[in-house]
Amino acid sequence: MFKEVNPKVSFPQIEEKIIKYWKENKTFEKSVESRPNNKPWTFLDGPPFVTGMPHYGSLLSSLPKDVFGRYWTMKGYRVRRVWGWDGHGLPIENKVENALQIKRKKDIEEKIGVKKFIEECKKYVREVSQEWEWYVDHIGRWVDFKNAYKTWDFDYMESVMWVFKQMYDKGYIYKGLRVSLYCPHCATPISNFEVAMDAENYKRVTESGTIYKYPLLGEKKSCLLAWSTTPWNKLATPALAVNPMLDYVKVEQNREFYILAKSTLKVLKKDAHKIIETFKGKKLIGKKFQPHYDFYKVEPGKKAFVVIGGKFVTAEEGTGIVTLAVYGEEDLEVMQKENIQMVFHVDEEGRIKNNVPKFAGMKYLAANKAVNEDLMERNLIYRDDSYTHSVAHCWRCGTRLFFNPQDAWYVNVQILKERMKKNNKPINWVPKHFKTGRFLKSMENAPDWNISRNRYWGSPVPVWECECQERFVPGSVKELEEASGKKINDLHKPEIDDITVKCKNCGRQAKRTPEVLDSWIEAGSASFAERHYPFDSFDYTQDKSASGKPEKLEDFFPPDFIAEYTGQIRAWFYVLHVIGTALYDSPAFKNVLVEGVILGTDGRKMSKNFKNYPDPKEMLTMYGGDALRLYLLGSPVMKGEDIRISEVEYRNQVRGMLLILWNVYNFFVTYANADQWSPSGQKTNNDSGQARMTNVLDRWILSRLQNITKLITRGYEEYNTSLVIESAWNFLNKDVSTWYVRRSRDRVGPTAPDGRDKNEAHHTLWTVLVEFSKLLAPIAPFITEEIFRNLTGQESVHLSSWPVVGKPVISESIDQQMQLARNVVEAGHAKRKGLGVKVRIPLGNLDVDIDGEYSIVQDSIWELVLGELNVKNIIVNNKLKYPKKEVKVSEEQLWKEGEIRELLRRIQGKRKELGLKPNDKIILTVPKEFADEKNFLMKRVLAKKIIFAKELKVSL
Repeated sequence: MFKEVNPKVSFPQIEEKIIKYWKENKTFEKSVESRPNNKPWTFLDGPPFVTGMPHYGSLLSSLPKDVFGRYWTMKGYRVRRVWGWDGHGLPIENKVENALQIKRKKDIEEKIGVKKFIEECKKYVREVSQEWEWYVDHIGRWVDFKNAYKTWDFDYMESVMWVFKQMYDKGYIYKGLRVSLYCPHCATPISNFEVAMDAENYKRVTESGTIYKYPLLGEKKSCLLAWSTTPWNKLATPALAVNPMLDYVKVEQNREFYILAKSTLKVLKKDAHKIIETFKGKKLIGKKFQPHYDFYKVEPGKKAFVVIGGKFVTAEEGTGIVTLAVYGEEDLEVMQKENIQMVFHVDEEGRIKNNVPKFAGMKYLAANKAVNEDLMERNLIYRDDSYTHSVAHCWRCGTRLFFNPQDAWYVNVQILKERMKKNNKPINWVPKHFKTGRFLKSMENAPDWNISRNRYWGSPVPVWECECQERFVPGSVKELEEASGKKINDLHKPEIDDITVKCKNCGRQAKRTPEVLDSWIEAGSASFAERHYPFDSFDYTQDKSASGKPEKLEDFFPPDFIAEYTGQIRAWFYVLHVIGTALYDSPAFKNVLVEGVILGTDGRKMSKNFKNYPDPKEMLTMYGGDALRLYLLGSPVMKGEDIRISEVEYRNQVRGMLLILWNVYNFFVTYANADQWSPSGQKTNNDSGQARMTNVLDRWILSRLQNITKLITRGYEEYNTSLVIESAWNFLNKDVSTWYVRRSRDRVGPTAPDGRDKNEAHHTLWTVLVEFSKLLAPIAPFITEEIFRNLTGQESVHLSSWPVVGKPVISESIDQQMQLARNVVEAGHAKRKGLGVKVRIPLGNLDVDIDGEYSIVQDSIWELVLGELNVKNIIVNNKLKYPKKEVKVSEEQLWKEGEIRELLRRIQGKRKELGLKPNDKIILTVPKEFADEKNFLMKRVLAKKIIFAKELKVSL
């Protein structure tokens, strides 16, 4: 006997019970330990930021990691699943700043103290990380929380130090002055890919697009016209640039002379103008101009206030003449090349420096209006218009960014690019278009990677520099301890800043460069650092105290699988690939699944301020984890497309897949128990078992199970969860529930004759449910666990092996015949509906016109059509097809049969309302007109007594 099934199911209650069972029985641990050490399937868990409670986006990435971990475990692989936390960098610093009411970066050192600030960061990551486990449990994810890797752990940071050392020694890391995006609030550089992760980091801004006049020295009333959107940069413009090959003109307008590119004449005011001269841009190179401001000194040997050539100058926007300042990437590069005086007039907080007259102390954006007003008064502005463009903002604090020259540490991406593109070729991208689309473009357009930050909470840049320029770069804590003579217990600031080493070159004490590493280099080092590679990498199971053999690099790198959302294409996927190429000239991963973005119900980014998404905890409590998994894993978001979160779609998974599966399960257990049937040591029907089935329905559904096993397996192998869920849904809903169970109801239960057919009906549906539970287990781990354990008595579906399909023993013709029959049934139901004739009313004939070889359809299949459509005869192409001899009935008989069918339906409804089991006998009260059917009714509805009265009643 099977455990009874409650038809009024609460999936969240079942899931709570299963979570408890898994924990008490250590089912997850057993699933890992039961697989051989020498057959690993590896995946790398992209660590979430420790910044508050999880949202649908962070939960989404957990789902495919769990799905494919479960699948490959069932396939016999050992799948190590360790959680990770990303706890360094601006995300955490911003949270702590808010908690401590810190408004400026300088306050950390001047008011709080770096030591206290670091202690608060440590406290924050400890507290927040503990609150995630509830969510992870309730979405059904199996992962090792106990041994989670943390980017702020000592061991992890040591491996990051080793990664830095490897790249430095290979010549991929250098220190230099380059322009990077910069956040004046955080007072640190920001990587391009950090901003590019989310479209929301770019905001449309309307501000001045100004054409400035730069008077040429020695040429009366002649001005160069240069367009710019950064008035604050006009305070220090030591050079202008033109394209040597472009055509330029000198025009006269209102008794003044202006020089600009010929193709940009449209920018001139409407006043009449006259072209005086046309020439190539190279003619302007070397000409001197009058600067707007000259507060800065020009160093000996440096050039200033001169026109230079630059091929980067175009005439597509502006005037074909560009103002140059150190706050532009191309500007700085050409200024260094041409030996132009460089002026840095903005401080680390984005304020104009004190040595700048009139504007000292102003925020650089606030200076825009003041500068333009000053230049307008001095007649140095030709025109000023509104200009709208997209501007980058800080991905953490939301402050507008500007390009700022930084003397910082960089990875030389340019010399790695070709190998990175080569290493991308063997990677399997899902969806495929990201491989040659966004990811390839991110590599092709990537600047050198600024890996240092002028902040506090992070891994230190492991470089000690001496005044004599000698550097010491340790690759391990042991190496640093030996060089410094001190025991290292913490690699964080400020302790690490107190460590000095004796310079091998001059004997003086070298100090550590003060920056910390970009947290993305930590994330990019995860393949190695999460195992503390290469220091003590062991094959741990679930307990780091367990001994194990040292792992080889090829045992875990590159990992078989990673998965994150589209924003990580230019972020985590990219930095993994940079480091994988730099260290081993290898792809950083073998398979990558790219998810889309989950937006709020209004199509905007999910935000508590917008109140545009249902609370994840409430939804999990109300509908359960399986429903969330089915909703998201079957949605377009798993194909890299964005979706809006929808509670309706979430809820529909309960009413759809889950409830239909539960109803089929309930039907089986109810009637199997009523018939006292049990598998009694039998196995699920394999290929050879199908052929022994006598009923065509059983043979057909087992054939369909075989086919759907192949299709679902293909879906998992291709990392296509949509295919898995779509295939499972079609099989369960269309094949099992709507057809097989519906047509098999009369084969089981107390009123059905005992014998081989009843036994095979039970055994077939038991087989279907057990095998289907295995197929769906990686997607919906809770409901399949409940069903599998009750039907088999085994410990867990997740400890079972994946179904294996051999050669089919049934001809495809059965599938084809059954499909033809179902098409006929569908058309017949549509015809009845159109005529307004209910199915309970029997009809004499069904006339069918079929093209092709209809004669191949077996009589047993036509019998199914006859029963489903409630007809007496099937006529195919004007010939009696089934039964062999025509059944002739009067209209009166047909109506009588219809009334009896309706009565049976109502009696079954009454039994259901009373919660009766199939073998519970009843006292039945029916109208007198059914007196002739007494014996039939008593047998059909298990009535121990029938009373004839006016109204229908059912009682025990």
